[in-house]
Amino acid sequence: MPIRAFVVLSGAALFAACTTPVTTLRNPQTGQVVTCGGNTASSVAGGAIGYSIQRGADDRCVENYVAQGFVRTN
Repeated sequence: MPIRAFVVLSGAALFAACTTPVTTLRNPQTGQVVTCGGNTASSVAGGAIGYSIQRGADDRCVENYVAQGFVRTN
């Protein structure tokens, strides 16, 4: 059983390490809250290259919302 626990915890750590950061934004006029990031699919499938591509998509997501008047909350 200890080996099984190690494998499960190692797998969880691997996926957590590949998750892009989450950015939360809020529209001060409407109160709408959105998030960008927190994705794992591209980063797990493509390793460092996939992470870099997903991180770029997350940055564009934030830029698009900021252009619409949203502000970062974290």
